[in-house]
Amino acid sequence: MRLRVTPRYLARLIKRQLPTSLFGRSLLIIVLPVALMQVAVTWIFFDAHWDTVTSRLSDGLAGEVAWAVEGYQDDKSPEAFAVLARRAEESLSLSIALQEGRVLPQNRRYSFFAPVDRALKRALAERLDAPFWFDTTRYPAYVDIRVQVDEGVLRVLAPRDRAFATQGHIFILWMTVATLLLTAVAILFIRNQTRAIERLASAADAFGRGVDDTGFKPHGAREVRQAAHAFLSMKSRIQRHIEQRTALLASVSHDLRTPLTRLKLELALAPPGTRTAEMKRDLAEMEHMIDEYLAFRSEDVG
Repeated sequence: MRLRVTPRYLARLIKRQLPTSLFGRSLLIIVLPVALMQVAVTWIFFDAHWDTVTSRLSDGLAGEVAWAVEGYQDDKSPEAFAVLARRAEESLSLSIALQEGRVLPQNRRYSFFAPVDRALKRALAERLDAPFWFDTTRYPAYVDIRVQVDEGVLRVLAPRDRAFATQGHIFILWMTVATLLLTAVAILFIRNQTRAIERLASAADAFGRGVDDTGFKPHGAREVRQAAHAFLSMKSRIQRHIEQRTALLASVSHDLRTPLTRLKLELALAPPGTRTAEMKRDLAEMEHMIDEYLAFRSEDVG
């Protein structure tokens, strides 16, 4: 038997997973849109701004590295290389060194932000024909780029901000801190509002069990205070009705004692018999019921 997944079934399944308390639902209503907005803003920032800027910076750095490699290959004399290194240092802030007899490293550490390595790798692959290797994690302020040449390895140290935008982590940090602060403030406000409703529910439950919560006072939002005032008014009317009914029944019970006493006296003077004994037993039962009710009323009033 195949289970049909209908929209109504999905709605019930989602409803079971949602919080049941007022605090949980209120928190979800406020926090979920904020979290979705933060995710959307972060995604748009990285996709439309940070990734684009990083790609352009990586393309520019890859072009400068390709210029340095081509300049070295055009003239491999030490004097020409010294001039090339000096120009690269003065004009492009690139530190170029020739490591003769070296080969490219086999292992490479990857950056925490994958788009950084991906953008730089794509840019270098488009500009260079020779094998290359780079590391964006070894030096905090520089990017290590190495290109394989016939004489060894041509190593280029470039400033980190020349390869990619370095303010992305600061943006993420500020977004995270702002989200946490807004969430904390939302939790405090929601908790204050739900606490008033919880106290109203506790007072109503205590009144239903016959316990008088004298410390309950209306507080919270206007609607919650309005509901609390309505509850106190209802409670006062119910208590007044109970007191009036109790007083009426007590008065009736007290007034019944006089005719019951007369009936007892008449039965005492009546000739003994079966019906007389039954009437005495009924009168004793009625008197016992009245005595119990008056005792209960005196305890309740006391």
